[in-house]
Amino acid sequence: MKIKLLFTAVLTAVSVSLFAQDGSEFRTLFNKGDARWGGEFTFFGTGASFNDRFYGGGGFEFGAIRNHSMEFGLFLEGFGSETHTDYKITPGEKYFIGGGYGGVFIKPIIMPTSPVHFSIPVRIGGGGVGYYSAEYFWDDDCYHYHNYYNDEEDECAVFVFEPGINVDFNMLKHFQITLGVSYRMFGSLSLDYRGNKGKILGRQDLNGMIYSLGFRFGWF
Repeated sequence: MKIKLLFTAVLTAVSVSLFAQDGSEFRTLFNKGDARWGGEFTFFGTGASFNDRFYGGGGFEFGAIRNHSMEFGLFLEGFGSETHTDYKITPGEKYFIGGGYGGVFIKPIIMPTSPVHFSIPVRIGGGGVGYYSAEYFWDDDCYHYHNYYNDEEDECAVFVFEPGINVDFNMLKHFQITLGVSYRMFGSLSLDYRGNKGKILGRQDLNGMIYSLGFRFGWF
């Protein structure tokens, strides 16, 4: 249901843009006369909830913008869940799910000259997800550094596909704030406990809505 609502919002935004265009001129996304190029760099934070746990993350993207209306670029993002005690491993020790991924994106921009406008990012990439001991990562006394090869319960490589829609606000000539919602889908996600103790995460467990806040700097 959530992904249907997301795609409905995307189609509505595209329809509004098409009806707002001047019908006397034939225009396409890739050919609007003389090409004008810009570029941007974005810092963003994300939040989501899966299986009653909060997941926070963040990353950056940079891209080239053609004729104010189409952007191509690269992105990198990391995320982690809140920690919890897992009694299947070590009583009293906390664990969390974390990962990172990167890749390429394409982003049509709708009504780019308006102070408030829309963009439709589609991300494709790959990375890794794991189940880690929080004691190893955040022990101030470094007691767990000697367990370097045992800090993860399991890890796996993943493929990522993430379509979304953003509302962009032109704050200054070279600065925008963007609010976004996307639907992130992982491929081949599978994390298991050691010793045949069962599954930690399956393929669908982290698929869902991601909410983001970004700060964009550049020539739009």
